[in-house]
Amino acid sequence: MLSGMRAILPVVATTAAIALAGCGTAHAPAASTGTATATAGQTPKQRAEADAAALLASFVPPPGATRLPKAPDLPGGYLKTPITYLGDGYQVDGTTFWQAPGAPQAVLNWEIAHISHRFSLGDADFGAASDRSFELPPVPGVLTSRDLVVEVASLGDGRTGIRVDAEVGWQPPRPAGDQVPSTARAVTIGEETTMETGQGMPSPVTIAAPAVVARLAALVNAMPISPFNGTAESCPAAFGSFLTLTFRASPGGQVLATVRTDQSCGVTIFSPNPNQSVALTQPTGLDQQVLTIAGLPWKLG
Repeated sequence: MLSGMRAILPVVATTAAIALAGCGTAHAPAASTGTATATAGQTPKQRAEADAAALLASFVPPPGATRLPKAPDLPGGYLKTPITYLGDGYQVDGTTFWQAPGAPQAVLNWEIAHISHRFSLGDADFGAASDRSFELPPVPGVLTSRDLVVEVASLGDGRTGIRVDAEVGWQPPRPAGDQVPSTARAVTIGEETTMETGQGMPSPVTIAAPAVVARLAALVNAMPISPFNGTAESCPAAFGSFLTLTFRASPGGQVLATVRTDQSCGVTIFSPNPNQSVALTQPTGLDQQVLTIAGLPWKLG
């Protein structure tokens, strides 16, 4: 199944993916690059759906492999759920199942040797004999991640079960209302910490210089929605210092938006109002950019 949320367990690939991947006894397939051809007018989500199908088609079945309609019945439900996932709130998934003669390590090594060279070899989550990811680079502004994960397990009698997961993250648009408004005329910058003590931290500073406020607002407004938006509960806790930016209509006036940098999953949390927040992809060195624009000589812990 192709799904927009990675947290939903994949069951069956879409018709498009099935047609591309084939079924029954594997024959030598035409080589696939794992990349879908972009179509004019496609949304990022539609492009992700097409790429997920193409990723599944790029899996090269080993000699003698046969397609399975569902996960093989193994103790503990092994292969029935993905070995890993990205926690991506904007992700399309696809899954196929196979069986092939040979030991798991041999089957996985065969796939590593025969998959398209367009892929970069990724990490193994639980040992090289169990799984391997194959990665394509993101498409800036369209696709945030493109991974094919192959997981293997012994079925006994010299056979190996294979689970193939396609995971494609897409970039959602940032709503126009989730911005620092142009009416912001002041910003208060403070340092906070997740540690028990925050000794030595500087006092918050309020800046009302129009050029500085505008540059800081533009910096925040340029950050895209994070793939981890809405899934931060699966991220490790953030530790250390971070910056807070409070944009106001005037010094001491109405709060228009707040920003917290360096949060879980390395994102910035933007709140256009007290009842709403959104995770943004944080650029490298954001804190230092903020301090430089503001002219603050702080050294974050």
